Amino acid sequence: MSLEVDDNIKRQVKEIFQHMENKVIAKLFVDKDRCLTCAQTKELLELLAELAPENMIVIEEFNREDDPPEAKKYNVERYPTIILHGDIEHNVIFSGIPSGYEFGTIVEDILDISARKVSLKQENIDKIAKIDKPMKIQVFVTPTCPYCPAAVRMAHKLAMANSNIVGEMIEATEFPELSQKFYVMGVPKTVIDEGTIQFEGAYPEDNFVEKVLEAYKKA
Repeated sequence: MSLEVDDNIKRQVKEIFQHMENKVIAKLFVDKDRCLTCAQTKELLELLAELAPENMIVIEEFNREDDPPEAKKYNVERYPTIILHGDIEHNVIFSGIPSGYEFGTIVEDILDISARKVSLKQENIDKIAKIDKPMKIQVFVTPTCPYCPAAVRMAHKLAMANSNIVGEMIEATEFPELSQKFYVMGVPKTVIDEGTIQFEGAYPEDNFVEKVLEAYKKA
């Protein structure tokens, strides 16, 4: 099934991307034999690269059957997976295709990484900087959920703020076993450190940060 993006949205994204300041790397991990949305995800990334100034979004593709060392390096467990970073590597991850409302999420992430900035309050950046051990924030979403991008963006911003944090969007319908594991009945659902802290809904920045710090203290 081919990816469909409205021409008006394409024009808007192209205009926004004219403000990109630095190159963004999009690492794409696919399983060509068993992945239902890998082709669409690749198509989506190629579209974003076309809409950006030349060579500002660079796609690096890795196929599961080739057993790439990068998959082990980044602990890739699901396909498709996109990992975004710039000069500094970030744990900004999309597991499943970022379609629907999540298309806007990946556009905003690209802009932040390109600008080398974290769009959080300074006081929260300072709090998150104190996290000195690995943490994983997983946000379960569906493409039709209008509240999900806010939760994913919070997880990704925190990953940009501290390299100890993994911020991962998980498309709930693409990975039903994982959704069942964490009893995902509604989205967005955020799971921190394999369920140390779990909550539903798009929390405001301060509340989201407090939940992450609560999980950190429990670890």
